Amino acid sequence: MCKVERGRFRACIAALQATPCDRGFCALRFRVKLAAMRGKAAHFKTTACHGLRALAIGCALGLASMAQAQDLIPLLPLPEEDARQWPAIGRAFDPNNPGRGFCSGALIAPDLVLTAGHCAGGTASPDPAQQSLFQAGIFNSDAVAERRIIARTRHPAYKIDGQHRPDNDVGLWFLDSPITNITPLPLSTLDTNGPPDTLALLGYHRAVPFRLSGRKDCKHLGSGNGLTTVGCRVVSGNSGSPILQQTETGWEIVAVTSSQSGPNAIAVRLGNWLREAVQAHLATPD
Repeated sequence: MCKVERGRFRACIAALQATPCDRGFCALRFRVKLAAMRGKAAHFKTTACHGLRALAIGCALGLASMAQAQDLIPLLPLPEEDARQWPAIGRAFDPNNPGRGFCSGALIAPDLVLTAGHCAGGTASPDPAQQSLFQAGIFNSDAVAERRIIARTRHPAYKIDGQHRPDNDVGLWFLDSPITNITPLPLSTLDTNGPPDTLALLGYHRAVPFRLSGRKDCKHLGSGNGLTTVGCRVVSGNSGSPILQQTETGWEIVAVTSSQSGPNAIAVRLGNWLREAVQAHLATPD
């Protein structure tokens, strides 16, 4: 249950419902109501709870714009029809510890997944029974494909002199066998203009761990020093989520989610190390 005092919460929502709203507030209220109407499933109840709590907090704080309250809400789950269009995006899952934290990732080759560097540390167990799984396109308990993660690697300069380098927070998961029924997402070609004004951020997170969540209208707030700031909120589990731009030929990955700064996501641009690592992997005979 939401930890918001009930009487104050109801009074606040009633006031909000009676208040003329701008386009951003109306969209927020609609998204929260939609999640609430779908509240038969526990994950939708959780999502609606987060949204309503954010509205109540916004009211209690007297926010001038309800867009500020929206910053408090994790990315909402996509409807099933939309989620099914992104089978290449998935999450790691540890069958031996189902409740542990996880990261998101995107299939970029039949047996290769792009994720954040802090999600790709350490050495995968040689014992198949102890290996984590990559669940591609999972929707509730239904994954389009599932493979074991047999190896992990990340940027060699992820840490320098013991200090984490945010611009190198990129990594890869290697799968035990190719996924042949899903088209991998392409990496963007090198460009000089940077990402467009609007980007998509899609992945999985702790509030709805087995439903794809995200938005396709996240504002590109700026890029520099190998990083891109995106105007969408991320929480635990979103690490490794792809940041995508739409082109004439379809969607392509321009960055990978690394962390957050207030209500914004911080993502790592695709650099030379990643591109060279992918090319080397694809050139290696099976």
